[in-house]
Amino acid sequence: MSKKMLTKILMGVGLIAVALPIFIYGGIPLYILIGVAVILSSYEIAGLKDESKANWPMTILISVAVFGMVQVKEPLLVVSMGVWLILLFFILLLDETMTSDQVVYTFTMSLIMVFAVHGILRIYSCGMRAAGSLFVALACYVCDTGAYFFGNFFGKHKMIPRISPNKTWEGAIGGYAAGAAVSMLFGLFVAKSIPNDLAIVAALILPAVAEIGDLSFSAIKRRWNMKDFGSLFPEHGGVLDRIDSLLFCLMVFNFLMIIWGIA
Repeated sequence: MSKKMLTKILMGVGLIAVALPIFIYGGIPLYILIGVAVILSSYEIAGLKDESKANWPMTILISVAVFGMVQVKEPLLVVSMGVWLILLFFILLLDETMTSDQVVYTFTMSLIMVFAVHGILRIYSCGMRAAGSLFVALACYVCDTGAYFFGNFFGKHKMIPRISPNKTWEGAIGGYAAGAAVSMLFGLFVAKSIPNDLAIVAALILPAVAEIGDLSFSAIKRRWNMKDFGSLFPEHGGVLDRIDSLLFCLMVFNFLMIIWGIA
């Protein structure tokens, strides 16, 4: 096993060891973890302009915007989104180094975080708690891990090389099958707080959503000529590199919970 692979595995195990007890316990530790993730993600988003220089004013602004939009309810959520967009364009008018592309990127990424945080908070407020969050995480990360190994051992046909040169159809199909199977079994036989029909539907949808999320963030990095969003985790990149597909899965699972009438 190469040193790079060993570092990647050890860092992954370390992240799980830190996050898993927090998701099981919930409460204040979970809120702290969410807050830290939002702030670090905001830092990475703000660093788009110049990765070598910390942009703390924009980091703080994005963090406040995300936290604020998470707190408000409909119809004020729509209003707050509009205010945030206007504020970003106002900054564009004042800052000659900022581009309209950055406005769209910042606005889109901040909304993804808002909708994902809404999803995780709904999971805990409705009583699913650790079972629900682990279900979503399994659908996401088992798919991601499965795609990596299936792609390495069986990958021959490139999927979308213009966005992600290393991803293959064999890896995507294998990862999807692994994520769907493991999360469905977990949802049906372990996570009793999740309705069986929701567990089946979500297990079939979320792994595909995870792959869309991963490719979407890869497209963003390709657009801005970035290898990773950050370098906080050795061989794993930044926070956004670790939670890209999870953010998409939380958004969609939140949508499914709303359809199922789970509040």
